[in-house]
Amino acid sequence: MTNLAYPMLYITRKEHAHTQKVVAKKLSISPQRYQLKESGKAQFSLPEAKILSELYEMPIDQLFSNSIKVGS
Repeated sequence: MTNLAYPMLYITRKEHAHTQKVVAKKLSISPQRYQLKESGKAQFSLPEAKILSELYEMPIDQLFSNSIKVGS
């Protein structure tokens, strides 16, 4: 795995079988822009973070944590 800014977001996205393209569409941004945001080269806005939090049913602070939590 590459060095990810938001490993929980990446793992959660993969667990839901969502591509970056699918998530970008939900955020109304380009897949390229989403890739920059997921890799930490650009920032997610608060409205985008809220959409992702609702999509994955996970608190924003957990979803955007840079540490990985295993289990429930």
